[in-house]
Amino acid sequence: MVYESLIAILERHLRDLVENWVSEIKNSEYLETYKKLSDEELFNRGSILFSNLQDWLLKGASNDDVVNYFQKIGSDRINEGFPLSEVYYALYLEKKVLWSFVAWKDEVTGVLKARDAIEFMTVINNYFDLGDFYIIRGYMHELYANIADSDKFTREELEKMLTKGALYQESVKKIREQMYGEGLSVGMIR
Repeated sequence: MVYESLIAILERHLRDLVENWVSEIKNSEYLETYKKLSDEELFNRGSILFSNLQDWLLKGASNDDVVNYFQKIGSDRINEGFPLSEVYYALYLEKKVLWSFVAWKDEVTGVLKARDAIEFMTVINNYFDLGDFYIIRGYMHELYANIADSDKFTREELEKMLTKGALYQESVKKIREQMYGEGLSVGMIR
């Protein structure tokens, strides 16, 4: 029921969600690079963001499906000249718009029981939290490669500046276990 409620909202209100996101982008003092995009390009990017969320839910909300999508966003945005803070904030605004939109909808609040409501919140937060992580990961991979290709620093200097850590060495399962612990074992996070 949780997935169906979210999918229904996204299907019925996609345009409203995207328009609200674009408005948030245009009114933000933190998104100067995004503001340089045309209205059409902003709308297209917002549509892709919300459509990806819908597709993710339709496929059963597998965390594995989040990896490639968000890593590519991180990689693409650095190559387009976006600061990482703006990319992160734009995704935060998507989450904010979605929460603001669903918070007062009877199609969600009137249908869900307490356990379903918790799962509903967990599913949305899981998507965006993993999105944040993998955007940063994709961005950092690309940053590391770009700097390494420039020959301005030695490998040792790069490794000191850009410690690889979990951004390079983790498995998806390990990250899920660290981020969500017991939520996985009780089946609340798929």
